[in-house]
Amino acid sequence: MTQARMAFALLSSLLFASESIQAIKLMNKTIPFEYPLFKQCDPTWGSDLMVTTTICKVGCLMSSTSMALNGSGIQINATSSGLEAVVSTNPGSLNKWLQANGGYDGQNDMYEEVIPKIDSSRIKWASDAMHKTNDLPFEKIQEYVSRPRIVIANVLKGRHFVLVTGWGDDGDTLYVHDPGFEVETYSHSKDVVGWRIFDMIRDD
Repeated sequence: MTQARMAFALLSSLLFASESIQAIKLMNKTIPFEYPLFKQCDPTWGSDLMVTTTICKVGCLMSSTSMALNGSGIQINATSSGLEAVVSTNPGSLNKWLQANGGYDGQNDMYEEVIPKIDSSRIKWASDAMHKTNDLPFEKIQEYVSRPRIVIANVLKGRHFVLVTGWGDDGDTLYVHDPGFEVETYSHSKDVVGWRIFDMIRDD
């Protein structure tokens, strides 16, 4: 076999191996429903004030919630929110709605229980919605994300929130949409310190 043919054969085998590895990774990753990824520092809204500081600095929970609303097909009725008509939900539009509807405390923290006012027929903040510790087993998160219930994980020692979109088959990896960092996964057992759970009825 000539050197050229040997090189071609080696390259072909490496490409096949790479495709096989990627296929295995895809098979090990379960994403039941699609949600958009919004970044809190997107220049479209990152510099918008919440109360005393900006979405870019502290808007991770609000941005994660906006992804859930948008992915569920829930729009914002702009009445009394400084917006025009019914608009698509994103961190910018949700922030304006929250400002107009008593959605923040003085420390820029979002009142989760206000969110159902956007559409009470499709959004619920249930009695089991607030979890200040990691008290939900991995299997319960799988169940919730599959139903779907909206699962927002509190990570980085309580300083950050991300939208959970799926899981790996190792019993620990959570796939997420992270509004603040270029991170796709967190560890259920090592990274999560709490949860926020919404019930949202999808339009699909």
